[in-house]
Amino acid sequence: MDKFLRRKDSSSRTDDEEPITSVTKNLKKVVKRKYDEDYIKYGFSWCGDETAPRPQCIICGDQLSNESMVPSKLKRHLYSSHPSCANKDKQYFKSCLEQNKKQKEFMKSAVTVSEKALEASYHVAKLIARQKKPHTVGETLIKPACMEIVRLMLGPNEVKEVNIVSLSADTVKRRIHDMSSDLLGTLIKKLLSAEKFALQIDETTDIKNKAQLIAIVRFVDEDFIKEHYLFCKEVPERTTGEEIFRVTDDFFKICNIQWSNCIAVCTDGAAAMTDRKKGFVSCVNQKNPTVQFTHCCIHRETLMVKNLPEELLNTMNECIKIINLIKSRAINSRIFGGLR
Repeated sequence: MDKFLRRKDSSSRTDDEEPITSVTKNLKKVVKRKYDEDYIKYGFSWCGDETAPRPQCIICGDQLSNESMVPSKLKRHLYSSHPSCANKDKQYFKSCLEQNKKQKEFMKSAVTVSEKALEASYHVAKLIARQKKPHTVGETLIKPACMEIVRLMLGPNEVKEVNIVSLSADTVKRRIHDMSSDLLGTLIKKLLSAEKFALQIDETTDIKNKAQLIAIVRFVDEDFIKEHYLFCKEVPERTTGEEIFRVTDDFFKICNIQWSNCIAVCTDGAAAMTDRKKGFVSCVNQKNPTVQFTHCCIHRETLMVKNLPEELLNTMNECIKIINLIKSRAINSRIFGGLR
């Protein structure tokens, strides 16, 4: 038993000798197999990198590993997966390969949109957005009208060029979203480069009784004072000053806009805006105490009415009552229209 338990003394090994481990013994050399043109008789072509091609079945399109690039494995796949094609000759597989290439080219040409058609789609989407029309009008009205005009003026052959312009509702929506995102990104870059800016903000209610917060920004761009629409965000709950400030502040954080660069804010005289404790003005003062606040010129008629003489105020109230009575019913509007 001593000879089995005997260990070779490590000191007897010379420095030139290296220990032989199990890893080095089991290490195999990786062989990258090449594709042979004769493999097409087994129904296989190749795909991937030329240095390590992968066999691809012409019939089903399955891709095997590079290690399977041997006749036995290719033949096994042919006989097991496609026994009906096992006795076919090379010419049959070559024709199938050519047909597959033609189908790929056709699909590529069918899904590829030309640059002119893409540009036309964006221009039409911009017109739809400017006119505030439904997105479906592009596919139901504009595109058929353009096709009829081209067919009558230029001929039926040119109609095919107009037909490739995509104007579906989803496409128009996506085009408008892309253009708005690009405009917003350009505006934010100019706003950050200008550093100082003024903000005009107001809250309103749309036809769905949802509160919308609208902001307009003014800044200096290349020695010119520019005024742009900044954002329109929905206020989810109550339209308090704190909630309005939270929506605005979240937008500023996303766009990396600093409140320290805001030098003036213009609002109306609502309590949610001008309240000293919880109004929008007080929340902005906590971020930047140097901001100057002004009253919006659109709402200055409210300030003017407060200082009207009593006789003029009574006359204005009577006029308002008469106008509301006329507009309350359709028959009143028709009778009043006949008095002219």
